[in-house]
Parts: sequence; structure tokens; C-alpha cells
Amino acid sequence: MFRTLAIGIFSLLFPVLLSCEKLPEVVVPETPLQEQKENVEGNKDEEKKEEEKKDEENKGDETPKYLEPTSKTLVVYYSFTGNCKSIVTSLTANIEADVLEILPAQEGLDYAANNYAIGSGLISAIREKPNEAASYPAIKTVNRNAADYERIIIVTPLWWSNMAAIMQSYLFQEGSKMKDKTIGLIVSSHSSGISSVVADAKRLVSGGVFHENNLWINASNRDKQADLVKEWIAGFSNNTDSMPEKIKITVSGKSLPVKIELNEATKALVAALKEASITYEANDYGGFEKVGALGRSLPTSDSQMTTQPGDVILYSGNQIVLFYGSNSWSYTRIGKIEYGTLDELKSFLKAGQGKITVSLSL
Repeated sequence: MFRTLAIGIFSLLFPVLLSCEKLPEVVVPETPLQEQKENVEGNKDEEKKEEEKKDEENKGDETPKYLEPTSKTLVVYYSFTGNCKSIVTSLTANIEADVLEILPAQEGLDYAANNYAIGSGLISAIREKPNEAASYPAIKTVNRNAADYERIIIVTPLWWSNMAAIMQSYLFQEGSKMKDKTIGLIVSSHSSGISSVVADAKRLVSGGVFHENNLWINASNRDKQADLVKEWIAGFSNNTDSMPEKIKITVSGKSLPVKIELNEATKALVAALKEASITYEANDYGGFEKVGALGRSLPTSDSQMTTQPGDVILYSGNQIVLFYGSNSWSYTRIGKIEYGTLDELKSFLKAGQGKITVSLSL
């Protein structure tokens, strides 16, 4: 009886004991659709990991990957409402240029909401501390190097009488690369005047050579935009093309070419030479230069430099220095005399022989 009972109990427990042994788990997708979803999500996870890996590899490399320029002119614009983008379309219909759109780092902000609360706040921050980088809103990395171009056209909206904060951020970061570049400015507004926008541009691009005529597109003339842009770009192109590469310097009947820089000083000098040649007297100074009063003042953009023989320099805004030696000082560069040997240059300038009469002409 007991044997029969034991066998019966064992028969009942045997399946339970078997169930306690760990068997391989088989995963069965709920549906083919669920399996497909899991595979897609798995791929996305792999792609995300790959992107994170690339970001980590590139972390710390802050050197922008600039595109190669295809033109001598760069059009830089920021457009919130689309008006400036339309102006750029009119521009590129009349001139060959590379185009760079400036975008805020933070997307989706409505600068016009609540009576331009965000926009006016950004402008106020810049007004309070215009020399501090923290005052300017972040923008996305640009892919064009302003230093690669001869001419730069800035197209910007007006915010609260000033240049739009996003464009100010770009010029604060990149304006130093525009030194001696020819700068054109086009401003879009509803009705407010653009004098403060012009002042912002010249503050942020202090070394630029600004085209004398700025284009203002507003509510009253926007329907004539295409014609206004066409007329303005013709004047801008003629203005830049009219600058010669060289002027002529004459001493004692002998002339040599001077390859000139492109800056405000040389623009003013060339404009004067178009009217008439300029003649003045120069004397030796310091055993390395001839210096003389030009008889007029020219715009300055002084910077510390070490001059070399042949350099033609503007000093104190109204004196021209012709170097046959070297000196370190803060000057505005006019150009360089194209000469043969150093002895020939010294002979031409009569170095160490006292006063000479110098004539500058086109």
C-alpha cells in the first residue's frame, strides 16, 4: 500500500521537478509588425551611437570647415520675415556672388511676439555692453570665410532702430576679417530710418571700406525693390571697379609705380588724384624715411606695424612717409613702391640727401 502511495506521489511531483530546470528562453515577436518596429528602433539606436561617436571625435575642433569661394563677392543676410531673403534674390539676379544666410542657434523663437519683447531685449543687451561677446545672441556656425572675398554685401533688417541682433552677432564675430574689404549695406525696415543700423555696421566692421550709398528698402518703395536693387548694385560695382591697383610716384622726373591697399585712406587719395596730381615736399627723418605733409587729411585706420623699404605710409592722417629703411609704429598703410634693388630705391628717394619734391598721380 505504501509502495503504491509513494509511486503515486512521485508521479505527481515529477512534472514539477522538471519545471524547476532552467531551459533556454525563446523570444517570439507578438506580430511581424512588432518585430519590424524593434528592428527599426535598433537601427536608429545604432545610428544615434554612431553620430554620438562622431560628435565626440570632433569635440574640441572649433575650426570651421569653410567652403571654397566661387566669386569675389559675398552676400551675407539674415531674414526674419522673408523680406531680406527677397532682397537677396533680387541681388543675385544682377550680380555673381556667394550667399551666406545667418541663422540663430536657437530655433523657433518668435522675436515679434508680445510687441517684440525678445527682439528688443536682445537689442537692449547689446546697447548696454556692445564690447562683450556675452551680449550677443548665439548663431549657427557659418560655412563662408569673409576673408576670402574682396566685396561683402550685408543685407539686414532693422530692429528697434538698430541692426537686427542676429546680424550683429555675426559681424561681432567675423567683422575683423572684413578689414579693407569693400562693404555694401542694404537695410530693410517698415518706415524707421537706418542711420543707427549704418552706425552699428561701421562699429562692428571698423576696418571695412564702406560704399558711400546705402540702400534702404521700406514699405513705401518695396514694390520697386527689383529696380532699386539693380540700380544700387550697378553703382556698387562701378565704385569698386573704379579703384586702380596702382598710382604713380615721381621724384626728380623719374617715376615708379606704387601698388596701393584698398582702404578708406586710399579711396580718398584716389578720389583726390582724379581731380589733380598732388605735389609736396619730403625730408629725411631717422635715417630710414622721407616724410612730408600732404596738404590735406585722409581717413585713418592705424594699426601697429613694422615697415619695410618701399612702404608708403600715412602718418597722423596728413603726412606721407616713404620708407627706405624700417620702423615700428602705428600707421595706416597706403601701398608699396615697386622698385628693383634697395640701392636703386635709396637713389630714387635720394636717401640722406635732404629735401625732395614728390608728386603723386594716377
